[in-house]
Amino acid sequence: MADILLHTNRQNQITCVSNNFIDYFMKDAQGEYVKIYLYLLRCLGRDGYDFSISQMADDLDHTERDVMKAFTYWEKVGLLHLEYNSRGELSGICLTEVESSSTCEPNPTSKEAVNKAVVTVHTPTQQIPQMRSYTPDEISLFSSNEEFSELTFLAETYLGKPLGRRQLETMLFWFETLHMSATLIEYLLEYSISNGHSSFDYMNSVAINWASEGITTVEKAQATSFAHSNINRSIKEAFGIKNRELIPTEQEFVDKWVNQYYFSIEIICEACKRTILQTNKVSFSYANKILEDWYKASVKQLEDIAPLDNAFVEKSINKLSESKSSSTKNNKFVNFEQRTDYDYAALEKAMMGNN
Repeated sequence: MADILLHTNRQNQITCVSNNFIDYFMKDAQGEYVKIYLYLLRCLGRDGYDFSISQMADDLDHTERDVMKAFTYWEKVGLLHLEYNSRGELSGICLTEVESSSTCEPNPTSKEAVNKAVVTVHTPTQQIPQMRSYTPDEISLFSSNEEFSELTFLAETYLGKPLGRRQLETMLFWFETLHMSATLIEYLLEYSISNGHSSFDYMNSVAINWASEGITTVEKAQATSFAHSNINRSIKEAFGIKNRELIPTEQEFVDKWVNQYYFSIEIICEACKRTILQTNKVSFSYANKILEDWYKASVKQLEDIAPLDNAFVEKSINKLSESKSSSTKNNKFVNFEQRTDYDYAALEKAMMGNN
């Protein structure tokens, strides 16, 4: 458990919102992220307030993971700076001055120059226990439990065959260790199998994700599943994928684009369409390279991509022109008329394909 120092380099400890925040930052951020940022502003005005990530999550009806995702976003755009101790634990949050440019860097100052509020927090990452092995007697004992027995029968009905020992242990892990309700486990089975995932390894990954995100009810799981389904459906359409669901490795890429890069579905689908145009095949790794470059270039909306395209094409044309000039100098037929009517559209496609 680590102490976290929540502080700012702003001069007045009052709950006010900068006009620059409203004009330049608020419109591009998710609503929940804005709510979390406003909460931080309010906490700075509370003398002696025992701030904690867990308390913040409870007050805003979020999970601690949601809060940390918002912190990561605001750090990326330069509105706060996360500080860590030697053990890698979050130990401080510094809210910086809100500049008019979203590319401003955090401006951390010395401890003597900032207004401070010392806060204590539990480690924000929820630790999920490892799945253990069960003895035959333990499995027999749990099988006599009416709820678990019904779940076992349901799973075997869905799969059309008896469960093996490993599958039974996995269900016991959900039931006993993750404390998932029988109705939530039933929904997990229905959701996974109806989407073509009968593997218990896949189901277990979903169960662990739900537990880490604090999803304990069918309603919350349905909301999460609906959002994921919409995103996956759009990506499948962009790639031209039909009659199958995304495999786990593909889903990992999608989760990265959404939860780490914070890209909108429009930007993700644009990368998928470009991948098909350049490679003539479904390649999540190629799309990931495109999105990785856009993330490094701070792309936030579709309009941010066009200037990058123009700069790339101009650079490619200049490189080709320099190569042509060098070739001309070394050619003894220097009086031969050189071609200057380049097909720029074809050039762009060729150069991007070689990138």
